Amino acid sequence: MKKHTALLLALLSLAACTHTQVQVNNPADDRMTCTEIASQTAEVRTVLRDIDSKTGFSGRNVGLGLVFWPGIIVNQMNAGDARKAANDRLGILTQLSKDKECT
Repeated sequence: MKKHTALLLALLSLAACTHTQVQVNNPADDRMTCTEIASQTAEVRTVLRDIDSKTGFSGRNVGLGLVFWPGIIVNQMNAGDARKAANDRLGILTQLSKDKECT
């Protein structure tokens, strides 16, 4: 029974380590309006703030450390991947905004 409980806690901890993944490229990017670009930019910035709030010395990492310490490593690795994708998307949106001369 203890093995099952430990395994369940480990799986739950790893599941809690996921961060929102932003799709870097979108086939409809070239058809976006300035309003849509601004909206997506705001969404991506929200995702970045969420990633930042769940990494480092956060409640999530403290909880993972108490329950399943390797979860902290997985959380940080997933955060790095999610942050890179979000920053790449911001770069694309910034370039689209410049190309369309959005203000």
